[in-house]
Amino acid sequence: MKRVLIAAGWCFAISSVWVSTAAVAADRFAQRFALELESGAAYYSVPLSAPVYAASQRNDLGDVRVFNGAGEPVPYSLDAPRESARAPATLRTVHWFPLPPAASGGTGAPLGVTIAADGSLRATSAPPDRAQHDADLVDVAREARGEALVDALIVHVRDDNYQGRVSVESSNDLRSWQPAGEAQLLKVSYNGSTLSQDRIELNGMRARYLRLHWLDGAPYVESIDAQVQMASAGAAQRADMQRQWREGIVARPGPKTGEYFFESGGPYPIDRLRLNLPQPNTVAPAVVYSRSGLDAPWREVSSATLFRLHNGTVEQSNPSLEMEPDTDRHWRVVVDTRNGGLGSGALIVAAGWRPATLTFVARGAAPFTLAVGNAAAVSSAVSRADLLMGASSVAVTARLGEELPVGQEADAQLSGKDPDAMRRYMLWAALLLAVASLGAIAWRLARGAQGQVAPQAGGVADGGGGVAGAAGAGGLAGDALGGSGAASATAKDAGTASADGQNTGKK
Repeated sequence: MKRVLIAAGWCFAISSVWVSTAAVAADRFAQRFALELESGAAYYSVPLSAPVYAASQRNDLGDVRVFNGAGEPVPYSLDAPRESARAPATLRTVHWFPLPPAASGGTGAPLGVTIAADGSLRATSAPPDRAQHDADLVDVAREARGEALVDALIVHVRDDNYQGRVSVESSNDLRSWQPAGEAQLLKVSYNGSTLSQDRIELNGMRARYLRLHWLDGAPYVESIDAQVQMASAGAAQRADMQRQWREGIVARPGPKTGEYFFESGGPYPIDRLRLNLPQPNTVAPAVVYSRSGLDAPWREVSSATLFRLHNGTVEQSNPSLEMEPDTDRHWRVVVDTRNGGLGSGALIVAAGWRPATLTFVARGAAPFTLAVGNAAAVSSAVSRADLLMGASSVAVTARLGEELPVGQEADAQLSGKDPDAMRRYMLWAALLLAVASLGAIAWRLARGAQGQVAPQAGGVADGGGGVAGAAGAGGLAGDALGGSGAASATAKDAGTASADGQNTGKK
């Protein structure tokens, strides 16, 4: 029983050393950032910046912590941006009116157009010739009916080939106009297929009228559709966090023609990719893959036809690729090379994502810091509901400040040294000592077992030897006695023979 208790004690000691080592390792982080707060609030929230993602060593941001001035961790929640509850967008065909140059810059109803009592527009004259046509007036009030927002205009061009820029203005009274954006339209037909870019993004604008100025010549417009949605959904969409971008990622060519590889550099929840082609006048279909590690299989996340077309002073490229948020670090682009692929030069990638929001309780004294960068750390975040516990106070927005100097242990991590070497050596020493102790216990148990078995075996051997010795002695004695008897008998026979001879002689 004593030996069992000793072995259990060694196992407990080993487990304690292992747990304490892991717990200490979870408190060391490669980078720290200052948190700038307004005093007096109980809760603070801060969106995570790109340097935090780049420093994280876990795809789930499980190594993010918040510490107070005493170095104590404080409770926090980590929330990914939610998708806005959006009503399905609908396409509605809108009316448009070609305008001559003299009418496109005036105030009030332009020439050849009148305003009805309900605010809709009516044409009063024939449209101008294409040579004199440089703008279009779009009536979105009739179809949007005031309760919807305009996400985009889709301009259907009848020309087989068109490429040009368009500037957009908005107004509610046809008198005051505000800039609403600029876009590039494209339509290229080749070998029975058509490549088009016919969308003008307006980002949930509320306006009655839009004016399109064609900067590179007006196309032959066949029809115009407005993509509209309910105002509440548009408000939710505008409330989303601003997307962050990491620019200038160079994709390296792979071993196969048409393959390009790049790394995101952190667990960014990427939902947009911009692939900037190296040469103008390039059109190539492509498929995008990602994976979490070098041993994981590739999975397809998006596909599109990439293009970069140059026409005079106008250059147009494919829009960003959209996908579900993806935290994988390794990416692969496979381009169709049947028409030459991308040609020479480097493929430059830009990755976009919406950052997560960290909310924490301001427990303890300032200054508060955000720490990140420890692969051994496990997430200790709680849900936002559990963190707030129904509190009526609203989380105040904090700001992520400058990066702070790291400690010696973090310096060792960054410089390639191993800060866990001493603890690992101690753990191995404890393991070896425990194994040696268990071996000594086993040896002593074996010796004790042999000591108990040996006397019993010796007694049996001695008894057997005694019996064998007695039997041998008896046999030898018998032989000896038998020999003596034989000798006496022989002597007796000899005496008898001698006496017989003497008797015969006398006769």
